Formats: sequence, C-alpha cells, structure tokens
Amino acid sequence: MATRGKRERRKEKKRVKRDARTKSLRVIRLRQIGLGLVLVGAIAGLLVFWVTTSKTLPPTSFGPGHSELLPQAQVNSRPIDPLIQQHVMERNATHPVGQMLIQYNCRDYECEPGLVRDLEDIVTRFPRTVYLAPFPGMDAKIALAAPGRLEILDDFDEDRIVSFIRDNISR
Repeated sequence: MATRGKRERRKEKKRVKRDARTKSLRVIRLRQIGLGLVLVGAIAGLLVFWVTTSKTLPPTSFGPGHSELLPQAQVNSRPIDPLIQQHVMERNATHPVGQMLIQYNCRDYECEPGLVRDLEDIVTRFPRTVYLAPFPGMDAKIALAAPGRLEILDDFDEDRIVSFIRDNISR
C-alpha cells in the first residue's frame, strides 16, 4: 500500500508541476498577445501620423506603375492624372528632354486674378514639353517640377518660373 501512496504523491507532484507550467505558458502567451497588440497599435498610429502630415506635391521621379501617356495638351484646365505626371518625369532615350510640370492650386490657396492666364503666357513661350495644369489638394500654391527638382512658390514670380524652366529645358 505504501507504493500506491507514493505513486499518488508522484502523480500529484506531476499534476501540480504541469498546472504551474500551463499557467506560466498562459501568462507568456498573454504577454505576447499584449505586445503584439501594442505593436500593431503603434504601427497604425505611425501610419495615421504619416498620412496626415505628409505633403501632397507633384512627383519628381517615376515609379514602375506609371502610365505611358503624356498630358493631352500643353495647357490643361483639368488636373493631370498622377500616373501621367510620373511619366512626364521619366528620362531615357525614347523620351524628349525638357519635360516638366508647372502646377497651381487655386482651390486651397487664394490666387490673384489673372494668375492662370499669366502662367499660361509663360508656359506657351516654351516647347510643348512644359505642361501647365491645376493640382487641387496640392500643399502649395504653385509648384514647379522637373526630374529630381521641385520648387515651391507662395506667389507668382515670373522670373523664378522662367529661370526654373530654362534651367531644366535641356535636361
């Protein structure tokens, strides 16, 4: 009978040990889940912060998903699709040099009377590789974009615009 009691005590010790290990594993799993939730929350918070604070500006380069189309006209009264804007920035042997974008945002910024007409007058003095278009939602009043270059203007400045175009027309 003594052996039976020993066996039961051993079984009880094993059960207590197993229960302690199971409880310890549960605590570890809960910590891992909690850490995972904190990590997901932090990533979501950073993503929201990045989206709400990042600026919307014209592209100065192109990506793999860009369109192979160019804007329909040199002077556009409607915004140019972002994928087409990226194509304007592409440079290789089959693309003309001097392509650039002059864009304005009169929806979110107060534009002086005649701004668009003044921009049209400047753009039409240059080859058809210089495009003008509105860009509502852009975080600038006037943006001048060429491959690898971006200039932001708070007000119309004919000299700066013409200088930017001349500096980039042969690139």
